[in-house]
Amino acid sequence: MAIYPNIFKPIKIGTMEVKNRIFLAPMGTAFGEHKVHKPTERMAAYYAARAAGGTGLIIVEQSVVQQRGLWSLNGGGLWSDDFIPGWKKLVDRVHDAGGKIIIQVGHLGRSTIEAFNGGLKPVAPSAVPDHYLDNEVDELTLEDIEEFKRDFVEATIRCKKAGFDGIEIHCTHGYMLASFLSGRTNKRTDKYGGTLEGRLRLPLEIIQLVRRELGRDYPIIARLAAHEENGGRTLEETRVVAKALVEAGLDGLDISSGSYSELDWEIPPSYFGYAMNMDNIEKIKQSVDVPILASGRITEPRLAEQLIAEGRCDMVGINRAGIADPEWGKKAGAGDTESIRRCIGCVRCIDAVFSGALRCTVNPFVGKEDEIKITPAEEKKNILVVGGGPVGLESAILCARRGHKVTLVEKNYKLGGQVNSAAVPPHKYEVGSLITTQTYEAEKLGVDIITGVNVDVDFVKNSDADEVIVATGAKHIIPNIPGIDKPMVMTAVDLLEGKKHAGNRVVIIGGNMIGCETAEFLAEYGKNIFILEMLSEIGQNLALVPKPYVLSKLNRLGVEIYTEAEVTSIEDDKVIYEKEGNEYTIESVDTVVLAAGMESVNELAEELKSLDKPIHVVGDADNVDIIMEGLASVYDKLLDI
Repeated sequence: MAIYPNIFKPIKIGTMEVKNRIFLAPMGTAFGEHKVHKPTERMAAYYAARAAGGTGLIIVEQSVVQQRGLWSLNGGGLWSDDFIPGWKKLVDRVHDAGGKIIIQVGHLGRSTIEAFNGGLKPVAPSAVPDHYLDNEVDELTLEDIEEFKRDFVEATIRCKKAGFDGIEIHCTHGYMLASFLSGRTNKRTDKYGGTLEGRLRLPLEIIQLVRRELGRDYPIIARLAAHEENGGRTLEETRVVAKALVEAGLDGLDISSGSYSELDWEIPPSYFGYAMNMDNIEKIKQSVDVPILASGRITEPRLAEQLIAEGRCDMVGINRAGIADPEWGKKAGAGDTESIRRCIGCVRCIDAVFSGALRCTVNPFVGKEDEIKITPAEEKKNILVVGGGPVGLESAILCARRGHKVTLVEKNYKLGGQVNSAAVPPHKYEVGSLITTQTYEAEKLGVDIITGVNVDVDFVKNSDADEVIVATGAKHIIPNIPGIDKPMVMTAVDLLEGKKHAGNRVVIIGGNMIGCETAEFLAEYGKNIFILEMLSEIGQNLALVPKPYVLSKLNRLGVEIYTEAEVTSIEDDKVIYEKEGNEYTIESVDTVVLAAGMESVNELAEELKSLDKPIHVVGDADNVDIIMEGLASVYDKLLDI
């Protein structure tokens, strides 16, 4: 009997039968052809890998019906027949991998950027600027709306010609159709505005037109946020909207949350609870009689099983869980949940999309599914990996998969490196799941793991290692400040790992991610926290989506923040700093925490150069950066060992 029988029951959405209840929710990858907006082999490989890994239904990211509505220089287009062949190739790859595939059809509306769409001014139901862009927006005329409807219908015809099993109409996250539905952004006084009935008019007309053109048998669903924050659409309004959309001809609803104006609700980070949207989704399900697709921090198979078994939704969206591990479905089906690489909720994937293309902290294969090939090594070697953090473990896993005999040695008695301290601040515990899964993988592959041993040159000389991988990580930079060696001074890592303890009044030197998260951790215990940062702002390396929340929380907790502040001296119970040429003192200080950046620990790497062995330096030992870059360096440097 299957461990998760309800997840793996087939389901019909209209005429389309999906083999299980798992779907990949739509999220931009920016894997399209740059400025050409056609799908690429890279995009096809990404989606096909998720289908091959057991995801029953793939929903391709938003692709737009007009060039004016683009979301990225690499976003997908549907406004010309020229796009059909590329989409057909992508569809074929997903079908060959055993999945069903639909595409999300939409328009970014007021949230587009002119640099993305060829310099065209954004349009929307009303001239309400985007929350983040604060841009100039033109209000659509009635003639514009008629053109938009025609273009939308023609785009969906192209989807059907390309072989998609259905389409999803994008009615959420503050983009064009969502802007019509929300009184926050729709200020029109004609038939397309005003009351909820008026705001519903355009989405309903589009559904009816598309249904008439594509036929009763072609599956059509829509994505809809359960609610919007900050004066947007309420849950009760959404229940009315959902019922009306279904009656207009939908076969299903894909329910998300939030909008582009509240990005953390749209893409919930780790400080949101699991299945954080389910109470709202369940109420919407009670209002309609079509399958409900649910998403929002559904990361664990046992949770997905429970939601389906209890009838709270009909399908579970694994979006970022599916990014982190494309074989989420296959592993859940086999009961091998220990090997699932969990999404850790860091939302670095969104930073990557906005700066180029989708990547994942825990999965360095994202976007390289056809590029990274792990093949058996021609010559099997003895490999010594020094360092048991995430990069050292990943190095050991890669080498073991290629058939090498691998020994990993960690100086501490606990694996994980700085992940152990990174997992301590509020809502960051999921980071530790990476080490748990990597350790499971490494042990399963036969890696010999030794802890509590410090590797030096003599250790390497006396080992049978043919090649050595140095993944010794990084350490805190100790700034040259008078008094830095006083007993009250400690590093953030030592504090978070419980090696040292803070008093009541704490000065944190450095306002980067480590400094901010340490401040949050201590402030939640009621301590009085001061952050001193040399730059003009704090949180420079916090991820885009959680950054506003973290900074707002520091403010709510009463953390005092001083930017452009240079610490000049630490005395027995005070910290002296300069700001704009003036000297200031924080009195009655119990503890000073150093969080002013990290530097590589690479002394061993330098010492090993004297040996007649190939030495490979990876991760922070080579270049200090985030975990995402460290894991990527493993596959950049070690694939040919």
